[in-house]
Amino acid sequence: MARVLTPRTEDFPRWYQDVIAKAQLADNGPVRGTMVIRPTGYAIWERMVAEMDARIKAAGAENAYFPLFIPESYLRREAEHVEGFSPELAVVTHGGGKQLAEPVVVRPTSETVIGEFMAKWVDSYRDLPLLLNQWANVVRWELRPRIFLRTSEFLWQEGHTAHATEADARAYARKILHEVYEDFMVGVLGIPVLVGRKTNRERFAGATSTYTLEGMMGDGKALQLGTSHELGQNFARAFDITFTSSTSTVDHAWTTSWGTTTRMIGGMIMVHGDDNGLRVPPRLAPIQAYLMVVKEGDGVGEAAAKLRDALRDAGVRVGFDDRVDTPSAAGPSTPSSRAIRYA
Repeated sequence: MARVLTPRTEDFPRWYQDVIAKAQLADNGPVRGTMVIRPTGYAIWERMVAEMDARIKAAGAENAYFPLFIPESYLRREAEHVEGFSPELAVVTHGGGKQLAEPVVVRPTSETVIGEFMAKWVDSYRDLPLLLNQWANVVRWELRPRIFLRTSEFLWQEGHTAHATEADARAYARKILHEVYEDFMVGVLGIPVLVGRKTNRERFAGATSTYTLEGMMGDGKALQLGTSHELGQNFARAFDITFTSSTSTVDHAWTTSWGTTTRMIGGMIMVHGDDNGLRVPPRLAPIQAYLMVVKEGDGVGEAAAKLRDALRDAGVRVGFDDRVDTPSAAGPSTPSSRAIRYA
């Protein structure tokens, strides 16, 4: 029998690519560093989004959406931020057949544009805390791409908050770290994580502190799965996010930002997969049970359909194939021909 996957111990990177291909999760896009997320891969991401979004809302944040295009001048307002992101930026200089008066940056992250609007929306201490979250795509030019792990365009959520005090901002950044990210990664994604603080050299550009969650992968290497940043008053000063306090003084707000990405799918593959293929944690599985009718017989199809309905009524996500094929003859959409297990 032909080998479906490269053994993990023989060539871990090749095994990883094999699983993605055989499980039909994603493919490389036409532009280097981009990816096409196939229906199965996107269904897993949708389950992640649902679980994460519920936790983010429970933490008090509300969803919003901000533009993909950001004036280049916005990034220049925070010197450390633009210096940190400059090598990764995708910049648009022409639009509608004409050169733009000011180049625009394709969103690498949204601290700058959201800071601009926080300054418009925050006036009094009564407007704080302002807790926002965005589900979006971002672009960071990647020289050494790997599907889900490092791509020039990826999907993510990014949270941005403004607070009246440094203590409140710090507490919220840590709340997201533990009650949202760690809870999801351990309880749903099934990946134990090491939670800690980045060194000054590694912290997010423009942050005063960066907290990280690192998971240990099957090859013994750590993978950053999420980060939460204290931004101090750096962005508040750059974008003039001020408020009138309860004592009638005008102060700058304290801000945070935090994010997780489709990289978590890559982490899931590398932690739970084995030489037989991908294993998906039950709460993230698009299909939790798969029923196949492989041989005709009196009442077989009817019994299978009854079992399917009973499982669905019990809240189990069920795939059903009542074609009379043996597993070896089944079509490409059936689990027998794909390196993936859902439960």
